Amino acid sequence: MSKQLFADFIIQKANVWTINEKQPRAEAIAVYQDTILKVGSNEEIETLIGPETKVINLNYETVIPGFIDAHTHIAWNGMNKIYLDLGSTKSLQEAIDLVQQEVEKKETGEWIIGRSWDQSNWSEQRYITAEDLDPVSPENPVILRHVSGHFETVNTLGFQRLALDINQKGVDVDEQGNPTGTLRDVELSGKTEIRPKFDDFIKGLKFGMDECLSLGITSVHDNITFENLPAYKYLSDKKELLIRIYGIIYEDMIDEAIKLRLQRDFGDKWFRIGACKLMTDGAISSRTAYLFDDYSDLEGEKGFALYDEQRLDEMVSKVHKANIQIAAHAIGDKAISNLITAIMKNIKPEECRQALHRIEHAELLLLEDIERSKEYGLVYSMQPNFVWRWGMVGVNGMYEQRIGTERTMINNPFRWVQDNDQLIVFGSDGMPLGPLYGMKGALFHPNKKLRLTLEEAIRCYTLYPAKVSGEERLKGSIEEGKLADIVILSHNLDELDVERFHDVDINYTIVGGKIAYQK
Repeated sequence: MSKQLFADFIIQKANVWTINEKQPRAEAIAVYQDTILKVGSNEEIETLIGPETKVINLNYETVIPGFIDAHTHIAWNGMNKIYLDLGSTKSLQEAIDLVQQEVEKKETGEWIIGRSWDQSNWSEQRYITAEDLDPVSPENPVILRHVSGHFETVNTLGFQRLALDINQKGVDVDEQGNPTGTLRDVELSGKTEIRPKFDDFIKGLKFGMDECLSLGITSVHDNITFENLPAYKYLSDKKELLIRIYGIIYEDMIDEAIKLRLQRDFGDKWFRIGACKLMTDGAISSRTAYLFDDYSDLEGEKGFALYDEQRLDEMVSKVHKANIQIAAHAIGDKAISNLITAIMKNIKPEECRQALHRIEHAELLLLEDIERSKEYGLVYSMQPNFVWRWGMVGVNGMYEQRIGTERTMINNPFRWVQDNDQLIVFGSDGMPLGPLYGMKGALFHPNKKLRLTLEEAIRCYTLYPAKVSGEERLKGSIEEGKLADIVILSHNLDELDVERFHDVDINYTIVGGKIAYQK
């Protein structure tokens, strides 16, 4: 006689959105070790309750698969707790005051490093400059990174210490030809004195993972740089990763990856590397995203391409032939169009569909480019939180300032992509983390014709990212045999008017059958 197998963990009296078409709804979930044992009715699951089974009885709040953030920078996000965090400042003066307070804590000559300022949150609605910083920090170099990650401001001493060239592309100057302190997509990775150390990345990664768990994120597609890869490997080897990570390496690592024959299935259920990030343009906030037409607030400025045509062709071909997924950053309409052209020139449609190559951000995505890329099965890795944060027309949003109302209304066209049967995966880029926050951009896009339904948006944060990373057999839906990565929400979504979605919160985050976060 076989021994009765009891569940280690059970959730019952729940409203389970399985994101599984064969069984869309259920009442209960049984978990054994790190795997979903059974999904069904309360009566079916009760037979699996043993003397040591942990049971959570809900009041029919909704249970969904663990969120997968398809575009993050977890270690760098965690750095906000290590460096000076300017993300919550409401004015330029408040940011300057925080810099001054930091100066008072430092030795003369020591760097002040700040992160995440956003002028669209400030009453002054302008960039911070060296002229603002020099009076409060004459003897300490300062560098403050914008929330977009596409530009920094340095004070005069910081400009000197970094030995920057005034004629370098991206170094802004005033009418007299003096540097303003603003650096737009200027390469700084070689400036070791402002780069974090190994221990900083370990701390940042741990902080970042904790934040993910509090937001219901159980997996991420994470952009990993050459300098912070050792921190990920270290925590992976020590089995101290708290969330599952699908790594996206940068272009400067691709040759080493090819030598090591690193391909998309490299790794395990906690840490994998499978994609390579190509940077084709900048950001709308810094006016470095590459547009067909001028920025609305600066005549003659269209941004710029970071690759010429030949280089773009070479990189698309190289990454594809290495059996590594392309994850190409492209934000402006011209950058996106050029990238799609390069993919169509260098990759066969059936090979592209199989590889699930992806365009990161794809903000000012034209309908004609969606339609011509349909045969190639491109994945659009988009950030709906950008819409909620910067794209709500009529509220002085950054998008409307930079590209005007007409283009803002077709920016981030989720419905166009969905209706053309192309995959959308949702991520945050850490601006901010939080799928419940980001989902508002998909549900309440200013253009009602571009909105998604609630269940469509959840799929973009769960099943579709799992498919794109080649892990749909492991996660992304609540099904028997899949990993028990589960989120319990504070409301029953079937009874919730979408206008009240703002009230929804995370009650539990479960990773591998273990409660990793409880509100």
